[in-house]
Amino acid sequence: MSPLTKPTKVSFLPKGGSEDPGQTLTLQAMRAHGTFEVAYGVDLRFFAGIATCLLQRPDYLHFDWISRYHVGRNPLVTLAKAIAFWIDLFVVRWVFRTRVVWSLHNLKPHESARPEWLHRWAQRMMARRADWIRVFSEASTAKACQVLRVDRSRLRVVPEASFVGYYPDTVSADEARRRLGVEPQHFILLWLGSIRPYKGLENLISCFRAAAEPHWRLLIAGRPYVADYAEAIGRAAQADSRILMFPRFVPVDELQVFYRAADVVVLPFVDVENSGSLLVAMGFHKPVVAPDLGVIRERLSAQPALVYQPGGLETALVRLRGCDTQQLRGFGEANHVNVTRHTWAEFAAVFAMERDRLQAQHKGGGPVLHPDH
Repeated sequence: MSPLTKPTKVSFLPKGGSEDPGQTLTLQAMRAHGTFEVAYGVDLRFFAGIATCLLQRPDYLHFDWISRYHVGRNPLVTLAKAIAFWIDLFVVRWVFRTRVVWSLHNLKPHESARPEWLHRWAQRMMARRADWIRVFSEASTAKACQVLRVDRSRLRVVPEASFVGYYPDTVSADEARRRLGVEPQHFILLWLGSIRPYKGLENLISCFRAAAEPHWRLLIAGRPYVADYAEAIGRAAQADSRILMFPRFVPVDELQVFYRAADVVVLPFVDVENSGSLLVAMGFHKPVVAPDLGVIRERLSAQPALVYQPGGLETALVRLRGCDTQQLRGFGEANHVNVTRHTWAEFAAVFAMERDRLQAQHKGGGPVLHPDH
């Protein structure tokens, strides 16, 4: 960048903070690129885009989780938020002339959105306003085009990178097991994350009880997100002494204890397009049992035997019984290699390329906005 060229100002919404390391690392990569000035936007539930444009005057707004702005606790609140979000984006685009980029993490919100048609309307409205939409795998493009009703040319595939180096990793497997109270001879399956309905925990417990060997142990760790659901999961876990619950927030420096104690990570998603939990597990050299949804098969290409068709978790756990220790370690090492092939700088590079393309188009007299606008 020339000393006389101003950096492109990009504000990120909503602010993920310490619970969203992917956003943190993305901002760091954007700053390191050298042509961007990046910041978190104004953290409001209503009119966050307008407030950010007023206070920061960005050239671009980048959105991650937009359900924060259009999903409420009941249908009436959802309607009010969706209308406010429409106004917010209209003013951002047409009054402030600020460009918009959207990273599409999932097509469905983690918790149920009612009414569903209003959720879809908000997503499609967002897709029309965005100059381009980032998806995380080629496998998600066809579904995204169908659901959002956009042309494939609007999408850019930019995988997330790894969290290797972000989380501490100094604890040995023996020390980790000692801290958690599990024996060296136990075969440990780990589920770790916020305890939420879309994570499929009730199905995991049921399938584990049906397929697990006597020396297997299932560790379930993470902060309860929905109290009633977490209580139901706790009751189900108590019915089998091989299942150990740790229903609490796991701080960053303690994640390594659970991952190093585990032989295998299980992610029994009900519906997902992208998963930070998957990236963390791969970064800790772990084999992963997970459904063939969204980015998962592409990420776990080195261990297809543990990727199952939706509804087939019990069958996958039965297959897991046939894997020996050496084979599982090989899966974990291959997963680590695969996840470290991508860098956070890739997103900054694509962002810069799209910015330069739009600037050249504008200087050449082409349309400033996408035709869908």
